[in-house]
Amino acid sequence: MRQPCSIAALAVAGLLMGIALPAFAAKRVTVKQLDELLIAAHGKPDGRVAEQLSGLVLTERASSVRLLRWETDFPGRRTRDALVALADVSAFLDSPAAEIRDLSVPGLDEQRRIMSLAAEYVSKVIPQLPNFLATRKTAYFEDSPSEPYFNPDLPTGGLGLTEYRPLHVVGKSSVAVTYRDGREVLDAGTQKDHKPGTQSDWLTTTGEFGPILAIVVGDAIRGTVTWSHWEQGATGPQAVLHYAVPQEKSRYKVVSPCQAGIDQEFPAYHGEIAVDPAGGSILRLTIVADMNPTCRVAKANILVEYGPVDIGGRSYICPVKCVSLTRMPVDEAPKGVQAPTAPLKTQLNDVSFEGYHLFRAESRILTGDDGKPPESNP
Repeated sequence: MRQPCSIAALAVAGLLMGIALPAFAAKRVTVKQLDELLIAAHGKPDGRVAEQLSGLVLTERASSVRLLRWETDFPGRRTRDALVALADVSAFLDSPAAEIRDLSVPGLDEQRRIMSLAAEYVSKVIPQLPNFLATRKTAYFEDSPSEPYFNPDLPTGGLGLTEYRPLHVVGKSSVAVTYRDGREVLDAGTQKDHKPGTQSDWLTTTGEFGPILAIVVGDAIRGTVTWSHWEQGATGPQAVLHYAVPQEKSRYKVVSPCQAGIDQEFPAYHGEIAVDPAGGSILRLTIVADMNPTCRVAKANILVEYGPVDIGGRSYICPVKCVSLTRMPVDEAPKGVQAPTAPLKTQLNDVSFEGYHLFRAESRILTGDDGKPPESNP
């Protein structure tokens, strides 16, 4: 159990936090500044570029299109991992001003029309998706917060601080997902894991193929929806709407450790919905949960991006990328150390959905005659 804090313990914790500050003093950069840094970094060793990136944090959202260009320019594994972590953490920030289309704000009637198209898309188009199989590939990122520890041999009176390590890949997995009759099921038999620890310790999300859209759009209509901006998409301008859902109207479930143990919560939440203004297809969705302070989870954010995929020779809008981000205190303080607050640990999942193809159940109906054993030859 964590010990109650005394004034002396607070003073020690303050000292330790003072020691930790340099490890957390990341340099804040815009997307344009990161672009310039990467141009200057061409030709440098992979490890050196990755180390330089690990000390940065973006102040604007880096789009998936931009991230793909960065990954193409820097094929080294360590640099690519650092770029993915930077871009994924920024997924819930505002877009750079240069990427916001300078188009007139539509009137209220047009805004309502766009939102109605999105609601109709969720209620009518999503249920018509065919039964299919896809592969869900996940890269698991974690950071290692600076934590106080006790060692009687240290000259600081036995108190020390572990070194902070920024987000880094701790494992990967690949699993087949079946979408059948509106339900998605992970095929545990196809799971390929490359991550230490038990699966129950991992950050997980579900519902990307449709349920999450139905919940968010339905809640948003009962909450507040306002116009945000026009944004340039892969095929044209996208209408970006901001929504906010109060807790009493929330159907978005977060399962997390709380003071009373493992609990499920339906928190208030907000985010953005990027919509194709012509057909109503939802192309990007973000969820930022306003977590209850009694729960250990301090942050629970999700991004899902949708795009055209080929299934059985036809094009459908399906999930292509998902980012989930949580922050929660690390486990118990080490023996001999008292701390007023535990450092926050960040977990981030970078998920891609690939290999879409039709689900076909192979079966053969036997008639009474077909079921008879074959006659033996004389």
